[in-house]
Amino acid sequence: MHETMMTGERIGVVDPRPEWADEGADWAVRVAEAFGAEALRVDHIGSTAVPDLPAKDVIDIQATVFRLQPAKEIAGLLTAAGFRQVGGMHEEAEVEDYEPIEEVPVWRKLLFKAPEDERAVTVHVRRNGAVNARLALLLRDYLRDDERARADYGRFKLAMNEIIDDPGEYDALKAPFLAMTMRAAEGWAELTRWVPGAPDAYWRGAE
Repeated sequence: MHETMMTGERIGVVDPRPEWADEGADWAVRVAEAFGAEALRVDHIGSTAVPDLPAKDVIDIQATVFRLQPAKEIAGLLTAAGFRQVGGMHEEAEVEDYEPIEEVPVWRKLLFKAPEDERAVTVHVRRNGAVNARLALLLRDYLRDDERARADYGRFKLAMNEIIDDPGEYDALKAPFLAMTMRAAEGWAELTRWVPGAPDAYWRGAE
């Protein structure tokens, strides 16, 4: 395999690492403990949550909460545990073909990084029931289940890693490929009657 694929010298995509699964599980528990009863579920998402899929060496965690407002109170739960907030309320780019079915904003999230001097982790805090929260779990589960889709996505990421050194350009080129993948994932979800499974972590204070 070409050296840049192995080392991630450009945009940072590397070959899949077996330790990502355990790291994702551990960080999900840490985020769940920080949120307590405020989070309905916490999950390891993104490419590092999919076995055998090349990815940037960043653990992505999603926490779904009852509400994103007041944002200061929600953020305070994570910052008290050492997580670092990135900006304020983020408006995610809408995914092609996904129209909101409700009047409240469905693409908003709060964003956090791991505590200082720890491994690269991004925590996405989204409202329970919002489109963006559902899509994160759907894409993960579809790529886990469909070997061909996973292989195609991995080859695309590694190819982009070979020729691109700007993260913004990478995201722009990935967007249409991701939209196509999401349409395939929705078809898979309909055929399999997919619903999100058990969360990777949740508050256990009542036990």
